[in-house]
Amino acid sequence: MERFGQYILLEKVGSGGMAELFKAKKLGIEGFERVLAIKRILPHLSSDEEFIDMFIAEAKLVARLSHKNITQVYDFGKIGQNYFISMEYIRGKDLRGILKRCKEKNIRLPVALAVFIAKEVASALSYAHRQKDSMGKNLNIIHRDVSPQNILISYDGDVKVVDFGIAKAGAHSKTTTGVLKGKLSYMSPEQAWGKPIDHRSDIFSLGIVLYEMLTGERLFRGDSELNTLERVREAKVEPLPSTINTDLPSELEAKMLKALAREVTERYQNASDMEADLGDIIFKLLSGDPALSLKQFMHDFFKTEIEAEQKSEMEEETIRIQFEQEPAEEQKGRRAEEKKAGVKSKTPEPRSFRASAPEKRKIYPYAIAASITVAVIIIAAFIFWPYTAEKIMPSVAVQPVAVPENETAKTNEQNITSVNTMAAVDKTEKKIPKSQAEKQDKTQKASEEENTGGLTVNAIPWANVYINGKPYGTTPKTIEELKAGTHTIRLENPNFPAWDTKVRISKGETTKVSHKFGGFGKVIINASPWGNVYLDGTSKGQTPLTIEKVSAGKHQIKVVREGFVEFSKTIEINEGAAEQLSVSLKKEGG
Repeated sequence: MERFGQYILLEKVGSGGMAELFKAKKLGIEGFERVLAIKRILPHLSSDEEFIDMFIAEAKLVARLSHKNITQVYDFGKIGQNYFISMEYIRGKDLRGILKRCKEKNIRLPVALAVFIAKEVASALSYAHRQKDSMGKNLNIIHRDVSPQNILISYDGDVKVVDFGIAKAGAHSKTTTGVLKGKLSYMSPEQAWGKPIDHRSDIFSLGIVLYEMLTGERLFRGDSELNTLERVREAKVEPLPSTINTDLPSELEAKMLKALAREVTERYQNASDMEADLGDIIFKLLSGDPALSLKQFMHDFFKTEIEAEQKSEMEEETIRIQFEQEPAEEQKGRRAEEKKAGVKSKTPEPRSFRASAPEKRKIYPYAIAASITVAVIIIAAFIFWPYTAEKIMPSVAVQPVAVPENETAKTNEQNITSVNTMAAVDKTEKKIPKSQAEKQDKTQKASEEENTGGLTVNAIPWANVYINGKPYGTTPKTIEELKAGTHTIRLENPNFPAWDTKVRISKGETTKVSHKFGGFGKVIINASPWGNVYLDGTSKGQTPLTIEKVSAGKHQIKVVREGFVEFSKTIEINEGAAEQLSVSLKKEGG
């Protein structure tokens, strides 16, 4: 373990060309602890001013990203000469480790799980690519390093992309020998040629990762770095994945090859389109929640590692951290001074955030005094009880009533009995046996558990889930404990009208809800002369152009070319239909 500012570095979990990664614990007041990851920049880069400037700018940028498939960045700073980033710690494995384990066991990653992982990564990329600054300007975030090393799979079935923006910072810094080793095979052709790149480069890289997951083989791995670079530049997909894995649906292979198109304009133009297509395929391959299937796979595949990590975390809980103890150098100096002065030095006890047992010495005198005090209070309560009860009763104005003397005595006797009875009831209510209370709690808890069921929600392409008006995240989603009875489900996707339904949850059973928003059609556009096509403000390529998988509904089409008047039209796409547009562009001033 190592002390690093307000963090305790528990163990090193990885190291790369730019930084080393630690599992760490942040300590705070009143026993506050938080497990997270610390990425600490390597010493030789800490003196590189150009790199550090880029790193700081990118760290600020990445801190803006908040998405379920992107690791959350918590903090950025400098301790001593070391720059660092603290981020979400994922209990799981990176995709590289999972594929390596598959190869060792001579098995392939299940097709449905491979598609689900790729879909979740596409979702993260789509979110990042769309980010804008406060002025509405596109931030042009490009990951630049989409590879198995940067895709984490948690033991709970969550998929997380790491190093967003950091890879971009590294690409602009001074390069040292070996920094790109192992990453060349995941570059896009334009990136390998050193040409300007945009977000579609990330889509190509994701296609490479998907190929590797489905086949168990690296697509562009050569005998040397130079040979690998040449193969990436050629971008030939050989052999075809279906010749290696005969279980692949032909539709899936076609989508993957589209992501791996050598020409940028022939690829998916947006990661969201790839996400939607992969979502359709998952919908056909799996009837349940793919995240739960991935969780089960991880628990079966890494059972030993999970148990070891749980044991390690239990051991970490017993560690006492001397958080407030003075530094060793100050202790040494203080002890030397005390020795000269003839003062016997006493080693301070470690300070811990955990509750410690009270000191046993000198406790008996205090216990005896406390017991005597309690006894006096009880005796006084019995002596003065009627008087006290009378004093605390609210004063009420009562008209005097003539009562016979014998009736008055009888009434007073009844009042005294009533007061004593109330006191007895009060004491009885307060003295419920502990065992009986615990039994009641267990019975109530068991009753509550028996009256709950589960709910699995899927949507194509995706949706935000609301149950009885309360948000529950995005699909696919499984809620394991939901009160039995009727609930209102609402699915929202900004590209479609919201969908509402009611479901009945039965105790002990899991109910499934699936919904496919609208439908899809396509748009075929021709222009004379050629022009650049925009669908709802997003560039789609040049004419002649066919845009597949356009969601049913109204869309805005623009065809633009420098020197010509912009063409703009709102069209309506019907499910399963093709909308054709023939555009004749006119010269400006013509």
